[in-house]
Formats: sequence, structure tokens, C-alpha cells
Amino acid sequence: VGDVLGGRTGDLEPDELLAALRSLVALGITRICAMVSMGSDTFCGIRNELDTLLAVADDLPLFVTAFVIAPSADDLATAAERIERAGRRLSFGGVKDFTDGSLGGHTAAMRSPYADDPTSTGTLRFDEPHLRSLAERSLALGGEVAFHAIGDHAVGETLRLLGDLIERGVSPGRLRVEHASVMADADVAAMAELGVRASVQPAFLASETTWLGKRLGGRVAEAYRFRTMIDAGIPLLGGSDCPVEPPSPLWGMAVARDRAGIEPTEGLSASEALGLFTDAVSLAAGIDTPLSAGAPANLTLLDLDPVEVEAASVRNAEVVSTWIDGEPQVFDTSTPSWVG
Repeated sequence: VGDVLGGRTGDLEPDELLAALRSLVALGITRICAMVSMGSDTFCGIRNELDTLLAVADDLPLFVTAFVIAPSADDLATAAERIERAGRRLSFGGVKDFTDGSLGGHTAAMRSPYADDPTSTGTLRFDEPHLRSLAERSLALGGEVAFHAIGDHAVGETLRLLGDLIERGVSPGRLRVEHASVMADADVAAMAELGVRASVQPAFLASETTWLGKRLGGRVAEAYRFRTMIDAGIPLLGGSDCPVEPPSPLWGMAVARDRAGIEPTEGLSASEALGLFTDAVSLAAGIDTPLSAGAPANLTLLDLDPVEVEAASVRNAEVVSTWIDGEPQVFDTSTPSWVG
């Protein structure tokens, strides 16, 4: 991804990170789950994302829950300790790791070959002892487990491991599959039975309209099955996967409804799409439901009601103000450069 996005010649400077986070506040975001690497770069040539985040912990303009991509369980424990000693707006969320790649790169692990590359079923990156060690340490530290799985093969293997953790007494609410992009009916049923969460990114649909059908063929009906997953009882929470996709939750809400025209029967209602990026995220983070009595005053005011208007209007909604810790935030009202 770093090669595609252009990379960097050096580490991200603290003031650059703070500027980027302030641009998220301008998009109406009051809290993010940040997937943060330590010791090696994941995106754009930033060598140690954890160090950079810790350097600005006292000045964070919004709340950050950090899921750490760690080389080992011991490294994860060190990261958790450093995070918990940092500023009030930074907290340890758990571990993030990978079990496959991406649909765009033909590296998502599939049970059957890609329709546009019959020689490939992707790349399964399922080092079970390593993943289990990270998961067990994260849980012992009070954190959660978030494993990236996009292809149906990776999803199936991930659910098998998470199911084993549940059998050992782990609460399903502390386990999540990042993306869960392609799932057969059996995978949906297995995830629903386990009760683990799925962290989904509707914005993927908008950027994959020209090639998703070619890549998956008839299996495109098994991609991003939001309606099927909710109806099966799978808890969903929404995200953007920024910087792979633009960070605006409004764009995510809109695509969750209209699906950018891909398999529209899998679209969500306006209320469900809003909840994907509000109530569901709060529930997953273990914090008060937004706007509930006594909840912290972290809220966003828009120039329209996202439930009452068409999806296309949600995309173009204006953030009137963002409130964090009961205070209105001052930000540049022009569109951040990374949005479009």
C-alpha cells in the first residue's frame, strides 16, 4: 500500500499527525479505532506508528482506541503498558493481525480460484501459534482481538480459531473479524452462532465497482453481505479502513444503503447505516451509547437528518459542528485534502 500511496522519505512528524487527526474532527468524528504498528511500517513508510502516536498523546484532538500490530506477545504487552500511561484520550484496544491480503491484489485467501485469475486462490497468512499467542496475551491485558480476514478461506480459519477461544471461556464480544468481506452461507451461520463481531467497511464497495464482479464472478453475491449478516444476528460495526479509503463516516453510511449499485438487496436501512457508525461502535468500545442520558457530550451536528434523506444526500451532508468533552471544536470547514 505504501508503494501505491507514494510512501514517505521519513517518519511522520507529530504536527503532521495532529493535523491529520484534526481533519477527522472536521468530518464529525469524535473517536477512532486506530490500527497502529510498532517496529515496522504498515502504510506509507511510517516506521513506528506507535511511537508517533504516543508523542502526541497529550494533545489528541479526539479519542483514540489503539489496536496494536505487534511482532510478538511480549511486544504487545509493552505497547499496552506504554499506551495506558499516556494521555486520557488514548486507550489500548487490543491486538490487530492479518490472516490474508486484499481482493484488489488477488491476495485475499479464497476457497476457489478468482474468476479473473483461475491460477490463484490468494494467500492464506494463518500462522496459528502466533495468532493464538497474540490473542491470548491481548485478552489477558484486558484488550480485544481483531483479526483481518477478507477471503472466505481466511474468514473460515479465523472463525475456527475464535471459536476455540470462546470454548475456553472468552466472551464473543471481545472478538472481531476485520472486514469479513466474502462469506458463504455456512460462514455467515458460523459467525452468527459464535456471536463475534464483524468490523465492516462499506466504502470498499464504492471503490470496487469496476472490478469486483470480474474478480469474484458469481460469488459477488457473497461479498459485503451486510443485510444477510444483520438478519442472521451478527453484530456489525462500521469503519473506513483509512488510508485505503476516505475516512468520512457519511460516505460509509451512504454506501451501506445504496451499495454503489452492487447487490442492492444487501443494503441497510437509513437507521441501520447510521447505527453502524454510532451505536454499534460505542457498544464495541464499551462506552455509553451516543446521546443517551448521562453519556459524555461527544457529538456531531449535521445540516440534515441522515435518516430522513436519500443516501446521495448523506454523502454531501455538511458537518456544522463537532463536540468533544462537551466543547465545540474549532476546525477548518474546507474539505480536507484526503477526502477528495
